[in-house]
Amino acid sequence: MSALNPGFLQALKEALALYPTPFYAYDWTRVREGVERLKRAFPKARLFYALKANPRLGLLRRLRALGLGAEAVSLGEVLRAYRAGFLPEEVLWNGPVKTEEALKALQASPPLVVLDSEGDLLRVARLLPGAKVLLRVNPDLPVATHPHLATGRGESQFGVLPEEVPRLLALARERGLRVLGLHLHLGSKLEDPRDFLEGYRVLEGLFPEVGPVEVLDLGGGFGLGLDLKALREAMEALARLYGAEVFLEPGRYLVAQAGVLVARVVGWKRTRRNYLLLEAGMTTLLRPALYGAFHPVLPLYEGEGEEVYDLAGPACEAGDVLARGVALPPPKEGDALAFLEAGAYGASMALSYLDTPRPLELLWTGEGFEVLRRREPLEALWEGEA
Repeated sequence: MSALNPGFLQALKEALALYPTPFYAYDWTRVREGVERLKRAFPKARLFYALKANPRLGLLRRLRALGLGAEAVSLGEVLRAYRAGFLPEEVLWNGPVKTEEALKALQASPPLVVLDSEGDLLRVARLLPGAKVLLRVNPDLPVATHPHLATGRGESQFGVLPEEVPRLLALARERGLRVLGLHLHLGSKLEDPRDFLEGYRVLEGLFPEVGPVEVLDLGGGFGLGLDLKALREAMEALARLYGAEVFLEPGRYLVAQAGVLVARVVGWKRTRRNYLLLEAGMTTLLRPALYGAFHPVLPLYEGEGEEVYDLAGPACEAGDVLARGVALPPPKEGDALAFLEAGAYGASMALSYLDTPRPLELLWTGEGFEVLRRREPLEALWEGEA
Protein backbone atom coordinates (compact mmCIF):
# COMPACT_ATOMS: atom_id res chain seq x y z
CA MET A 1 0.00 0.00 0.00
CA SER A 2 1.28 3.47 -0.87
CA ALA A 3 1.88 5.43 2.33
CA LEU A 4 0.31 8.89 2.36
CA ASN A 5 2.19 11.95 3.52
CA PRO A 6 1.08 12.35 7.19
CA GLY A 7 0.19 15.97 6.58
CA PHE A 8 -1.90 15.03 3.55
CA LEU A 9 -3.68 12.28 5.50
CA GLN A 10 -4.58 14.69 8.29
CA ALA A 11 -5.75 17.24 5.73
CA LEU A 12 -8.04 14.61 4.14
CA LYS A 13 -9.72 13.97 7.47
CA GLU A 14 -10.23 17.70 8.01
CA ALA A 15 -11.55 18.10 4.45
CA LEU A 16 -14.45 15.76 5.25
CA ALA A 17 -15.99 18.55 7.31
CA LEU A 18 -15.40 21.19 4.61
CA TYR A 19 -16.14 19.62 1.22
CA PRO A 20 -18.90 17.46 -0.27
CA THR A 21 -18.05 13.83 -0.94
CA PRO A 22 -17.12 12.01 -3.02
CA PHE A 23 -14.04 13.99 -3.97
CA TYR A 24 -10.59 13.46 -5.43
CA ALA A 25 -7.62 14.99 -3.66
CA TYR A 26 -4.02 15.21 -4.85
CA ASP A 27 -0.80 15.75 -2.93
CA TRP A 28 1.28 18.23 -4.95
CA THR A 29 4.43 17.45 -2.96
CA ARG A 30 4.16 13.82 -4.14
CA VAL A 31 3.78 14.90 -7.78
CA ARG A 32 6.81 17.17 -7.52
CA GLU A 33 8.87 14.37 -5.98
CA GLY A 34 7.98 12.16 -8.97
CA VAL A 35 9.18 14.83 -11.40
CA GLU A 36 12.44 15.21 -9.51
CA ARG A 37 12.93 11.42 -9.47
CA LEU A 38 12.54 11.22 -13.25
CA LYS A 39 14.88 14.15 -13.80
CA ARG A 40 17.53 12.48 -11.66
CA ALA A 41 17.10 9.16 -13.47
CA PHE A 42 17.13 10.67 -16.98
CA PRO A 43 18.89 14.04 -16.73
CA LYS A 44 19.26 14.46 -20.49
CA ALA A 45 15.63 13.69 -21.36
CA ARG A 46 12.86 16.19 -22.00
CA LEU A 47 9.63 15.32 -20.17
CA PHE A 48 6.15 15.69 -21.67
CA TYR A 49 3.35 15.06 -19.17
CA ALA A 50 0.55 12.83 -20.51
CA LEU A 51 -2.64 14.83 -19.97
CA LYS A 52 -4.88 11.77 -20.15
CA ALA A 53 -3.67 10.71 -16.71
CA ASN A 54 -5.04 13.85 -15.04
CA PRO A 55 -5.78 16.99 -17.08
CA ARG A 56 -6.72 19.59 -14.47
CA LEU A 57 -5.53 23.07 -15.48
CA GLY A 58 -4.16 23.94 -12.05
CA LEU A 59 -1.99 20.82 -12.12
CA LEU A 60 -0.83 21.47 -15.70
CA ARG A 61 0.28 25.01 -14.92
CA ARG A 62 2.39 23.78 -12.03
CA LEU A 63 3.97 21.04 -14.14
CA ARG A 64 4.84 23.52 -16.88
CA ALA A 65 6.51 25.71 -14.27
CA LEU A 66 8.72 22.70 -13.47
CA GLY A 67 9.82 22.59 -17.11
CA LEU A 68 7.59 19.85 -18.48
CA GLY A 69 5.89 19.80 -21.85
CA ALA A 70 2.48 18.22 -22.52
CA GLU A 71 1.43 15.09 -24.41
CA ALA A 72 -2.12 15.14 -25.79
CA VAL A 73 -4.32 12.62 -27.59
CA SER A 74 -7.23 14.76 -28.78
CA LEU A 75 -8.05 18.24 -30.01
CA GLY A 76 -9.55 18.98 -26.62
CA GLU A 77 -6.36 17.99 -24.82
CA VAL A 78 -4.21 20.08 -27.16
CA LEU A 79 -6.41 23.12 -26.55
CA ARG A 80 -6.45 22.40 -22.81
CA ALA A 81 -2.64 22.39 -22.83
CA TYR A 82 -2.63 25.73 -24.65
CA ARG A 83 -5.13 27.05 -22.11
CA ALA A 84 -2.75 26.03 -19.32
CA GLY A 85 0.02 28.09 -20.90
CA PHE A 86 1.95 25.52 -22.94
CA LEU A 87 3.29 26.81 -26.26
CA PRO A 88 2.69 24.79 -29.46
CA GLU A 89 6.31 23.61 -29.50
CA GLU A 90 5.81 22.29 -25.95
CA VAL A 91 2.89 20.04 -26.92
CA LEU A 92 3.03 16.58 -28.54
CA TRP A 93 -0.17 15.43 -30.27
CA ASN A 94 -0.43 11.66 -30.25
CA GLY A 95 -3.03 9.00 -31.04
CA PRO A 96 -4.27 6.93 -33.99
CA VAL A 97 -7.12 9.27 -35.04
CA LYS A 98 -6.67 12.91 -36.05
CA THR A 99 -9.76 14.13 -37.84
CA GLU A 100 -9.90 16.83 -40.50
CA GLU A 101 -11.90 18.97 -38.08
CA ALA A 102 -9.16 18.73 -35.45
CA LEU A 103 -6.36 19.34 -37.96
CA LYS A 104 -8.09 22.43 -39.36
CA ALA A 105 -8.68 23.76 -35.84
CA LEU A 106 -4.93 23.66 -35.18
CA GLN A 107 -3.70 25.18 -38.43
CA ALA A 108 -2.93 28.52 -36.80
CA SER A 109 -0.89 26.95 -33.99
CA PRO A 110 0.13 23.36 -34.77
CA PRO A 111 1.76 21.30 -32.02
CA LEU A 112 4.41 18.65 -32.62
CA VAL A 113 2.55 15.79 -34.29
CA VAL A 114 3.11 12.06 -33.83
CA LEU A 115 2.18 10.29 -37.07
CA ASP A 116 0.43 7.00 -36.42
CA SER A 117 -0.27 5.59 -39.90
CA GLU A 118 0.13 6.34 -43.60
CA GLY A 119 -3.35 7.84 -43.71
CA ASP A 120 -2.52 9.97 -40.70
CA LEU A 121 0.64 11.14 -42.47
CA LEU A 122 -1.22 12.14 -45.63
CA ARG A 123 -3.92 14.05 -43.73
CA VAL A 124 -1.36 15.92 -41.64
CA ALA A 125 0.70 16.79 -44.73
CA ARG A 126 -2.39 18.13 -46.49
CA LEU A 127 -3.88 20.13 -43.60
CA LEU A 128 -0.79 21.04 -41.53
CA PRO A 129 1.81 21.55 -44.26
CA GLY A 130 5.36 21.76 -42.97
CA ALA A 131 4.41 20.46 -39.50
CA LYS A 132 7.11 19.05 -37.24
CA VAL A 133 6.44 15.33 -36.85
CA LEU A 134 7.57 12.08 -35.27
CA LEU A 135 6.70 8.66 -36.69
CA ARG A 136 5.31 6.18 -34.16
CA VAL A 137 6.88 2.73 -34.39
CA ASN A 138 4.89 -0.34 -33.36
CA PRO A 139 7.69 -2.69 -32.22
CA ASP A 140 5.47 -5.80 -32.38
CA LEU A 141 6.45 -6.89 -28.87
CA PRO A 142 4.49 -8.54 -26.06
CA VAL A 143 4.76 -6.82 -22.68
CA ALA A 144 3.81 -7.81 -19.16
CA THR A 145 0.64 -5.78 -18.57
CA HIS A 146 -3.12 -5.92 -19.04
CA PRO A 147 -4.06 -6.50 -22.73
CA HIS A 148 -5.93 -3.18 -22.84
CA LEU A 149 -2.70 -1.39 -21.90
CA ALA A 150 -0.31 -3.18 -24.27
CA THR A 151 -0.04 -0.69 -27.14
CA GLY A 152 3.18 -2.03 -28.67
CA ARG A 153 1.86 -5.42 -29.83
CA GLY A 154 1.79 -6.00 -33.56
CA GLU A 155 -1.98 -6.54 -33.54
CA SER A 156 -2.72 -3.24 -31.75
CA GLN A 157 -4.03 -0.19 -33.61
CA PHE A 158 -1.03 1.98 -32.75
CA GLY A 159 1.95 3.00 -34.86
CA VAL A 160 3.51 1.44 -37.94
CA LEU A 161 5.40 -1.85 -38.03
CA PRO A 162 9.21 -1.63 -38.21
CA GLU A 163 9.41 -2.75 -41.83
CA GLU A 164 7.24 0.23 -42.86
CA VAL A 165 9.32 2.88 -41.11
CA PRO A 166 11.90 3.75 -43.85
CA ARG A 167 9.26 4.11 -46.57
CA LEU A 168 6.95 6.29 -44.44
CA LEU A 169 9.79 8.54 -43.27
CA ALA A 170 10.68 9.11 -46.93
CA LEU A 171 7.03 9.77 -47.78
CA ALA A 172 6.70 12.29 -44.93
CA ARG A 173 9.72 14.22 -46.19
CA GLU A 174 8.47 14.00 -49.76
CA ARG A 175 5.15 15.55 -48.64
CA GLY A 176 6.94 18.48 -47.02
CA LEU A 177 6.74 17.51 -43.37
CA ARG A 178 9.68 18.24 -41.09
CA VAL A 179 10.58 14.84 -39.66
CA LEU A 180 12.14 15.16 -36.21
CA GLY A 181 12.46 11.46 -35.49
CA LEU A 182 10.80 8.34 -34.10
CA HIS A 183 8.28 7.60 -31.37
CA LEU A 184 7.93 4.41 -29.31
CA HIS A 185 5.37 3.60 -26.62
CA LEU A 186 5.10 -0.02 -25.48
CA GLY A 187 2.17 0.21 -23.06
CA SER A 188 1.31 1.22 -19.51
CA LYS A 189 2.04 -0.09 -16.01
CA LEU A 190 5.24 -1.77 -17.17
CA GLU A 191 7.30 -3.02 -14.22
CA ASP A 192 9.88 -5.20 -16.03
CA PRO A 193 12.86 -3.26 -17.46
CA ARG A 194 13.31 -5.98 -20.08
CA ASP A 195 10.14 -4.79 -21.85
CA PHE A 196 11.69 -1.38 -22.41
CA LEU A 197 15.09 -2.78 -23.36
CA GLU A 198 13.50 -5.00 -26.04
CA GLY A 199 11.76 -1.93 -27.45
CA TYR A 200 15.01 0.02 -27.55
CA ARG A 201 16.61 -2.88 -29.46
CA VAL A 202 13.93 -2.59 -32.13
CA LEU A 203 14.86 1.07 -32.64
CA GLU A 204 18.54 0.17 -32.64
CA GLY A 205 17.89 -2.30 -35.45
CA LEU A 206 16.23 0.44 -37.52
CA PHE A 207 19.21 2.78 -37.40
CA PRO A 208 21.02 1.51 -40.53
CA GLU A 209 17.95 2.37 -42.64
CA VAL A 210 16.80 5.47 -40.75
CA GLY A 211 20.09 7.22 -39.93
CA PRO A 212 20.54 10.08 -37.46
CA VAL A 213 17.46 11.96 -36.23
CA GLU A 214 16.85 14.92 -33.93
CA VAL A 215 14.44 13.22 -31.51
CA LEU A 216 13.73 9.78 -30.09
CA ASP A 217 10.47 9.84 -28.13
CA LEU A 218 10.57 6.72 -25.95
CA GLY A 219 7.09 7.21 -24.51
CA GLY A 220 6.04 6.50 -20.95
CA GLY A 221 4.30 3.60 -19.29
CA PHE A 222 6.66 3.43 -16.32
CA GLY A 223 5.16 1.21 -13.64
CA LEU A 224 5.15 2.59 -10.12
CA GLY A 225 7.66 -0.07 -9.03
CA LEU A 226 9.93 0.09 -12.09
CA ASP A 227 13.69 0.38 -11.50
CA LEU A 228 14.41 3.49 -13.57
CA LYS A 229 18.17 3.06 -13.23
CA ALA A 230 17.94 -0.16 -15.22
CA LEU A 231 16.90 1.84 -18.31
CA ARG A 232 19.30 4.76 -18.24
CA GLU A 233 22.39 3.18 -19.81
CA ALA A 234 20.50 1.63 -22.74
CA MET A 235 18.46 4.79 -23.27
CA GLU A 236 21.54 7.00 -23.42
CA ALA A 237 23.35 4.54 -25.73
CA LEU A 238 20.39 4.61 -28.12
CA ALA A 239 20.36 8.41 -28.04
CA ARG A 240 24.08 8.52 -28.85
CA LEU A 241 23.62 6.10 -31.75
CA TYR A 242 20.99 8.33 -33.35
CA GLY A 243 22.56 11.61 -32.22
CA ALA A 244 19.13 12.42 -30.79
CA GLU A 245 17.49 14.17 -27.87
CA VAL A 246 15.24 11.85 -25.84
CA PHE A 247 11.62 12.73 -25.10
CA LEU A 248 9.68 10.85 -22.38
CA GLU A 249 5.94 10.94 -21.67
CA PRO A 250 5.25 10.19 -17.99
CA GLY A 251 1.65 10.37 -16.86
CA ARG A 252 0.44 7.80 -14.35
CA TYR A 253 3.95 7.56 -12.90
CA LEU A 254 3.75 11.17 -11.70
CA VAL A 255 0.21 11.43 -10.40
CA ALA A 256 -1.19 7.99 -9.50
CA GLN A 257 0.25 7.72 -6.00
CA ALA A 258 -0.39 11.40 -5.33
CA GLY A 259 -4.16 11.06 -5.59
CA VAL A 260 -6.98 9.54 -3.58
CA LEU A 261 -10.72 9.19 -4.04
CA VAL A 262 -12.63 9.83 -0.81
CA ALA A 263 -16.15 8.39 -0.54
CA ARG A 264 -18.57 7.74 2.30
CA VAL A 265 -20.33 4.55 3.35
CA VAL A 266 -24.08 4.71 2.75
CA GLY A 267 -24.99 1.28 4.08
CA TRP A 268 -24.21 -2.42 4.09
CA LYS A 269 -25.96 -5.63 3.14
CA ARG A 270 -25.41 -9.36 2.78
CA THR A 271 -26.31 -11.53 -0.16
CA ARG A 272 -23.96 -14.44 -0.74
CA ARG A 273 -21.27 -11.84 -0.09
CA ASN A 274 -20.80 -9.05 2.43
CA TYR A 275 -21.13 -5.59 0.89
CA LEU A 276 -20.44 -2.04 1.91
CA LEU A 277 -22.53 0.29 -0.22
CA LEU A 278 -20.77 3.52 -1.18
CA GLU A 279 -21.85 6.83 -2.65
CA ALA A 280 -19.15 6.45 -5.34
CA GLY A 281 -18.86 3.67 -7.89
CA MET A 282 -17.87 2.99 -11.47
CA THR A 283 -19.04 6.40 -12.69
CA THR A 284 -16.54 8.03 -10.32
CA LEU A 285 -13.71 5.46 -10.53
CA LEU A 286 -13.96 3.37 -13.71
CA ARG A 287 -10.62 1.56 -13.63
CA PRO A 288 -11.69 -1.49 -11.57
CA ALA A 289 -14.64 -2.21 -13.89
CA LEU A 290 -12.72 -1.35 -17.07
CA TYR A 291 -9.63 -3.48 -16.60
CA GLY A 292 -9.64 -4.96 -13.12
CA ALA A 293 -7.45 -2.29 -11.54
CA PHE A 294 -6.78 -2.66 -7.82
CA HIS A 295 -6.78 0.37 -5.53
CA PRO A 296 -5.67 -0.04 -1.90
CA VAL A 297 -8.32 1.15 0.54
CA LEU A 298 -7.62 3.18 3.68
CA PRO A 299 -10.34 3.84 6.30
CA LEU A 300 -10.54 7.47 7.41
CA TYR A 301 -12.33 6.49 10.63
CA GLU A 302 -11.46 4.68 13.83
CA GLY A 303 -12.93 1.28 14.63
CA GLU A 304 -12.36 -1.98 16.43
CA GLY A 305 -12.07 -5.42 14.96
CA GLU A 306 -12.05 -6.32 11.31
CA GLU A 307 -14.49 -7.64 8.74
CA VAL A 308 -14.09 -8.47 5.06
CA TYR A 309 -16.22 -6.53 2.58
CA ASP A 310 -16.83 -6.00 -1.12
CA LEU A 311 -17.16 -2.27 -1.84
CA ALA A 312 -20.04 -1.57 -4.23
CA GLY A 313 -21.33 1.58 -5.85
CA PRO A 314 -24.83 2.81 -6.70
CA ALA A 315 -25.08 1.74 -10.37
CA CYS A 316 -27.45 -1.04 -11.46
CA GLU A 317 -24.48 -2.97 -12.79
CA ALA A 318 -23.04 -6.14 -11.28
CA GLY A 319 -19.63 -4.81 -12.26
CA ASP A 320 -20.00 -1.70 -10.10
CA VAL A 321 -17.62 -2.98 -7.42
CA LEU A 322 -14.58 -0.85 -6.58
CA ALA A 323 -12.82 -3.55 -4.56
CA ARG A 324 -13.44 -7.09 -3.31
CA GLY A 325 -12.30 -8.85 -0.17
CA VAL A 326 -11.16 -5.74 1.71
CA ALA A 327 -10.57 -6.14 5.45
CA LEU A 328 -11.80 -3.05 7.34
CA PRO A 329 -12.99 -2.09 10.82
CA PRO A 330 -16.82 -2.19 10.68
CA PRO A 331 -17.88 1.35 9.71
CA LYS A 332 -20.88 3.47 10.62
CA GLU A 333 -23.06 5.13 8.01
CA GLY A 334 -21.26 8.27 6.84
CA ASP A 335 -17.76 7.01 7.62
CA ALA A 336 -15.29 7.66 4.80
CA LEU A 337 -12.83 5.51 2.87
CA ALA A 338 -9.88 6.64 0.77
CA PHE A 339 -9.07 4.73 -2.42
CA LEU A 340 -5.35 5.13 -2.93
CA GLU A 341 -3.28 5.40 -6.13
CA ALA A 342 -6.27 7.10 -7.76
CA GLY A 343 -4.56 10.24 -9.05
CA ALA A 344 -4.29 8.88 -12.61
CA TYR A 345 -7.22 7.86 -14.81
CA GLY A 346 -9.61 8.39 -11.91
CA ALA A 347 -11.23 11.77 -12.32
CA SER A 348 -10.15 11.98 -15.97
CA MET A 349 -12.30 8.89 -16.73
CA ALA A 350 -15.25 9.90 -14.53
CA LEU A 351 -18.58 9.49 -16.31
CA SER A 352 -21.92 11.25 -16.27
CA TYR A 353 -23.57 7.84 -16.80
CA LEU A 354 -26.80 7.58 -14.78
CA ASP A 355 -26.80 11.40 -14.63
CA THR A 356 -24.05 11.32 -12.03
CA PRO A 357 -22.25 14.63 -11.47
CA ARG A 358 -18.48 14.41 -11.79
CA PRO A 359 -16.78 14.96 -8.44
CA LEU A 360 -14.95 17.80 -6.80
CA GLU A 361 -11.16 17.78 -7.19
CA LEU A 362 -8.75 19.28 -4.68
CA LEU A 363 -5.00 19.92 -4.64
CA TRP A 364 -3.13 19.88 -1.35
CA THR A 365 -0.19 22.27 -1.58
CA GLY A 366 1.33 21.39 1.77
CA GLU A 367 -0.32 24.43 3.33
CA GLY A 368 -3.94 23.79 2.45
CA PHE A 369 -6.33 22.71 -0.28
CA GLU A 370 -7.01 24.49 -3.55
CA VAL A 371 -10.07 23.65 -5.63
CA LEU A 372 -8.92 22.35 -9.02
CA ARG A 373 -12.44 21.63 -10.23
CA ARG A 374 -15.80 22.20 -8.58
CA ARG A 375 -18.29 19.37 -8.38
CA GLU A 376 -20.37 19.33 -11.54
CA PRO A 377 -23.83 20.85 -10.93
CA LEU A 378 -26.81 18.66 -11.74
CA GLU A 379 -28.09 21.22 -14.24
CA ALA A 380 -24.94 20.78 -16.33
CA LEU A 381 -25.92 17.16 -17.02
CA TRP A 382 -28.79 18.15 -19.32
CA GLU A 383 -27.39 21.44 -20.54
CA GLY A 384 -27.51 21.64 -24.32
CA GLU A 385 -30.38 19.17 -24.68
CA ALA A 386 -33.46 20.19 -26.60
